[in-house]
Amino acid sequence: MSAIDTVTPAKAAGLGLLLSAVNPKNLLMCVAAGAAIGTGGLSAGGDVAAVAVFTVLAASTVAVPVLAYAVARDRLRRPLDELKDWLQTHNAAVMSVLLLVIGTVLIGKGIGGL
Repeated sequence: MSAIDTVTPAKAAGLGLLLSAVNPKNLLMCVAAGAAIGTGGLSAGGDVAAVAVFTVLAASTVAVPVLAYAVARDRLRRPLDELKDWLQTHNAAVMSVLLLVIGTVLIGKGIGGL
């Protein structure tokens, strides 16, 4: 994580694409969203709108902090550094809770579909 602080923008974009494309957590969420949208009984336009909403929401978790930092770099440096430190310290717990929630939702949807 500390090496990421020195990465150029082009390498950061490539790294972000690679990490998002092969990250099992991201793949699981995308499969779950695709299954929910696909079985939702929506029209073709509804499917497109649902995919667009999912994409905007998913991208916002990265886009909002990046845009905020670009606009207010000096003001956000300290809070973002503190958040990064906290996430590095508690990474295992955060991932465990996230995967537990995703798994519970998927199991619940699967049982509900029976």
